Order: sequence, then structure tokens, then C-alpha cells
Amino acid sequence: MTVEPQPLATHPCRQQCRWRGTDAVRDGEPVFACTACGSQWVRSQPWAPIDCDGTRDAALQAELALRP
Repeated sequence: MTVEPQPLATHPCRQQCRWRGTDAVRDGEPVFACTACGSQWVRSQPWAPIDCDGTRDAALQAELALRP
């Protein structure tokens, strides 16, 4: 039996974004979450998060570099 992963969390933006890595892994990809709203992101998504100050955390930037 194949178990489908839980959908990533998505919540309304508070415009206070700070994306950081979590301990979670989804389909082999590390899960990042916004510390303000709790939304989640993984590398295979077609968009890329950015912090409210226009920067990206080094770990998130490294994850983006793994995209094909």
C-alpha cells in the first residue's frame, strides 16, 4: 500500500516572512517553513520563498541550487 504524503501547509501571508529549515522531510526533500505564518515549501515546488527583507536563508539558497 502506498501512503500519500500530507499536503504542505499553506496559510495567508503576514508579510513577516522568514523561511527556515525544519526537521521534516517530504518525499526525500527537506521541508522549509515560514516562521511567521507556518506555510511550508520544498524544492520541487515551482516557486521559491524569500524573506520579507528580500534575502534568503543560506540553507534555503543551497536547496534551490539543487534544482535541475
